[in-house]
Amino acid sequence: MAYRRPSRWHHSIVPVIFLVGMFFVIANGYSKTDPEAHRPDILMIDLPSIPGGEAMPAVQFLHDAHTELVSKDKNCSVCHLKNDQRYVFKYMRLKDSETKADMDLYHTNCIACHEKTKAEGKSSGPISGDCRSCHKTQPEFMSSWLAIPFDKSLHYRHESSQQIQRQSRKDTANCSACHHVYDKARQKTVYAKGEEGSCRYCHREIKTETGESLRTASHDSCVNCHQSLASQQKQAGPVDCAGCHSAEAQQAIEVLTSVPRMRRNQPEYALLASWMTGTMADAEMAAKQMDPVPFKHAVHESANQTCRSCHHETLKKCGACHTETGLPDGGGVQLALSMHSGDSTRSCIGCHRAAQKDKNCAGCHASMPNKPLVEENCDLCHRIDRSELGPWPMDEAAKAELAAKAFQENSNDNSPIPDEHIPEKVLIDVLSKAYEGANLPHRQIIRSIEARIADNRMAGHFHDQPTSLCMGCHHNSPASLQPPKCASCHSEAFTNLQDGRPGLMGAYHGQCIKCHQNMEIKEPAATDCNKCHKPKAK
Repeated sequence: MAYRRPSRWHHSIVPVIFLVGMFFVIANGYSKTDPEAHRPDILMIDLPSIPGGEAMPAVQFLHDAHTELVSKDKNCSVCHLKNDQRYVFKYMRLKDSETKADMDLYHTNCIACHEKTKAEGKSSGPISGDCRSCHKTQPEFMSSWLAIPFDKSLHYRHESSQQIQRQSRKDTANCSACHHVYDKARQKTVYAKGEEGSCRYCHREIKTETGESLRTASHDSCVNCHQSLASQQKQAGPVDCAGCHSAEAQQAIEVLTSVPRMRRNQPEYALLASWMTGTMADAEMAAKQMDPVPFKHAVHESANQTCRSCHHETLKKCGACHTETGLPDGGGVQLALSMHSGDSTRSCIGCHRAAQKDKNCAGCHASMPNKPLVEENCDLCHRIDRSELGPWPMDEAAKAELAAKAFQENSNDNSPIPDEHIPEKVLIDVLSKAYEGANLPHRQIIRSIEARIADNRMAGHFHDQPTSLCMGCHHNSPASLQPPKCASCHSEAFTNLQDGRPGLMGAYHGQCIKCHQNMEIKEPAATDCNKCHKPKAK
């Protein structure tokens, strides 16, 4: 008999349990269930280490707590200096110096303020010699900081505000108050009309050679503007951290229901076809290319809160960065992939697939496998007949006219199927044994889904025939008023071992239950068997 080494699992399980237990103890210590332990105003003071010196932990600084204590009117001058009438948001200095000098600046002024506050009988921070009260190895508070979404509503409130001072007399809105480009010749930022773009196009998460970090640039512009307006007794935005970066403050921001379009040279209609942008485009080239895609800017603008949803790096045309072969400026991503990637919400197909996750669409689309690109119906988008192109080269006005015509002539027949072609009820009883068959309210389901997507322009465009809606349940058969029965593809066996198709019972339950769950249908509940199946009398 072969010798079998005795199991030593009981020796190794003890340290595993110990480690898991320690993990939960540590995690619980950091989770802080107390709401007061989560704050949006945490700043970390972390100066570079002094060569050869002791590296102390960073200091967790509660900005709003200090602001409220030292300045009831939230005047930044208590801690920040001005340069050219604007606050510089570094502590008691205009620019960084050597670590030793900056460290002494913090220690001298912070401790002096704490001692003064304590002498006045007020709550005070640590004083001289109490190093570890500030330099803690474990943070006392957890951050609840949220980036503020500068959406169309908030943008328009700034654009139309009568309080904000414009920098350019030619500016009909307040664009010049915030938007700028760097003029190398004059070595300063200036307003350039028609070149406005997202702050993120130049200001990244961290400082670069061409611009400050987004955080620094935003505070420099926004807080200074808010502080200036407040000092003039004008209506102003917040100057404290919580005013912008707490969940409560963001929920309280008024959202405008009607916001005019942001105009920045974008055409109303356009033809998407990179090969048409060159002056050498002609009929011979057109014969070798995909048909152009008509594009309507206003439809896509209304569906998104910011231009960066598509124009993520610049407001230039997609083909400026994404070419047929790929450019370094576009991260090597080819134009076809930038438009057709199913994994990126910045691509057309990826964005459309993300929209299908809406509860009114997911009942059908969640159960439908995404087709590979080669199986997609290209004509739904690439639908400009090449015979209509020309004369060459085509100017932008002619392209826009052709795109507008394509939208006006959209031939999709989205009229509902008449009642007489939709069975009112369908009895599903092929597998009934202990329970009666399920009497499916077929027509009611169809009409309910139609009502849910009645105002969905994307559904109206891509559901190119009345029977498109039938494909949600009859997912692998041609669109037809008389689709085959489910049993045509699904057998009574639990699963098809050859291709993995579920058995008939699994297909029914999977389709119905998933639809109820994805569409958030509360009644009948997806797990309430007796609502669909009544037990047979014994």
